[in-house]
This record gives sequence, C-alpha cells and structure tokens, in this order.
Amino acid sequence: MKSSIPHAILGSFVILLSLGVVGCGSWQDVPAAHFGRRFSRRGPIDLAGGAGFTGPVLPPGTYQLGPYDQMVLVDCATDTLHDPMTITTQDGVEFGIDIYVRFSANCENQSVLDLLSTLTPSDAHTISSQQLFDTYIRPALASVVREIISPHRANELNGLQQELVADIRQRFTQDIEAQEGSIIHVYEVSLSNLDFPDTLDSANEQRAVQTIMRDSAVAERERVQAETATAEARVQLSQRQGEAAGAEVAARIQAEGAAQAARIDAVGQALARNPAYLQYGIYEQAGANGNMIIAAPDPTILISHDHHSRAVASPAPAQTSVVTPSPVVTSLAPTNGAAH
Repeated sequence: MKSSIPHAILGSFVILLSLGVVGCGSWQDVPAAHFGRRFSRRGPIDLAGGAGFTGPVLPPGTYQLGPYDQMVLVDCATDTLHDPMTITTQDGVEFGIDIYVRFSANCENQSVLDLLSTLTPSDAHTISSQQLFDTYIRPALASVVREIISPHRANELNGLQQELVADIRQRFTQDIEAQEGSIIHVYEVSLSNLDFPDTLDSANEQRAVQTIMRDSAVAERERVQAETATAEARVQLSQRQGEAAGAEVAARIQAEGAAQAARIDAVGQALARNPAYLQYGIYEQAGANGNMIIAAPDPTILISHDHHSRAVASPAPAQTSVVTPSPVVTSLAPTNGAAH
C-alpha cells in the first residue's frame, strides 16, 4: 500500500504538468506580405505535439500557438535579385553578365501549401525570396542565358545586346511559367552589364570609334550630295528662267518687227496710192527747217520704181536733140511777203 501512493501522486503530477504545458501557448505574428501555417512538433510529453503542419494558411495577423507549435512563413513580397554569371561564347571567350529578375512567390492558398511541403525554410522559420530565387529562378535563368548566348561569337554580343536581352526575357518567362508558374510570378528580366575581357573591351572601343567615323563620313557625304543637288536645282531653275526670259524677249522683238513691217507696208501702200504726198512731205519738212529743195521735174521718179520704169521705157521724141528741162528751184523759206 505504501508503494502505490507515490506512483499515484507521480501520475497525477505528470497529468497536471501536461495539461499546464498544453495550456501554456505563445502568440506569434505573421508579418505583412507573408503567409504562414502552424507546424506542431513532438515535445517531451507524448500527449502534446508531433502532428506537423496543421490548420489553414494564415494571412498577416497575430495568432496563438501551442507549446510545441511554431509558425512557418512564406515571404510573398515582390523582390528584385540579380545573378552574376560567367558565360562562354562560341569562340571560347568568357565574360561576365548581370541579369536582374523582379519576382514574387505566388501566395494563393494552394501555392503556399505546395511551397511549405516542398521547401525547408533556410532563414529561421521563413522561406525567403532569396531561397525561392536560388531554388527556382537561378537554374532556369542560367540554362536560358547559356542556350541563347553561347552560339554567338564574342565580337557579336555588343551589337546584339538588345536582341539577346529580349530573347532571354521571352524564353525565360515562358519556361518559368510552364515549369513553376503555380509557385513563382516573374514580372521583369533585365540585363545590366556585359563585362568583356580587357582585350575585347579594347576591340569594342576601336570598333565603336570606327563606327562613329563611318557614320560621320556618311553624314558628310550626304550633306555634300544634298548641297550639290540644291546647286544643280538652282542652275536648272536659272536656266529655265533664262530660257523663259529669252523667249519673252524674242517674242517681243518678233512682235515689234512684225509691227514695224506692217507699218512699212502700210506706208508703202499709201505712197503708192498718193505718190505726190512724198514730195509734199519733203517740201513741208524742208520749209519748216528753212532749207532750199531742188525737186525733179517729175516727182514720180522719187516715188515709184514702176513709174520710173515706165518713164524710161516711154518712146523718145522724134527730135534729134533732146533738151532736158531745167530743174525747178523752189524756195520755201519764209520771206517778207515777196515771191521769187
């Protein structure tokens, strides 16, 4: 009887201790941009703990845990991390490349459950962004970068940088969505630096200088060509303007000549109709100037070739001697009223 009492007392003490331990829980926060879940460990008393993950996925907040519980978290914040790589080109040149990836964990309930069941937290009780990057992003990124860059020669990379980055971004995003799309969201991929060897840097600089000189020469040639084309256009314009002016002058001269010829024809026809008018005009002009005029006895000799021909062709008088009539001297100068 005496030996059974201590055993009963010890059993009661163990029960009370277990109940006390079970009732003594702790409070733990789930920070912002995190999701968590309770994880129950096995304690020194078999009556408490040892069930593993229990309960639903918990959003940010404060929660009471059991004595052997801990909160395991998943970092769901958007983060940007970079991976410095060394890539070998087709011709065996090694160079460094820095690629930055902006991403986050997919924190839907099922994705959090998958992450917690797949990964063991490396940062205390939290699956961090760095752990996600190292586990999922870095291997896929390295594979894509090597596959896209390795077929090219080193001296081609500088000129193809934008195209290569676009190809890496598209290919990596497709691969990560296909393989890990339920766990990781990738928002952006950027290449920040191509670290070429010194010899290749020097070659790239010389190539850049040659490119600048070539572009300058092309620009100068285009400028000269433009100036030449402008000068030729001006010469052609001047020629067209000169031709137009010459044609205008020629037309004016032709018109003036035609007018002068018409005037001469009109005067000739008028004199042919009135031959005496010419001698009258001579008298009138000479008299106005105070001159003396010796007129031919037959005014028609001065007027018409036809009249002159008829005068010459008319038959001569029958007399053997011809006396030429004396010329008539007429003075049209003004006098004092006496006629001479």
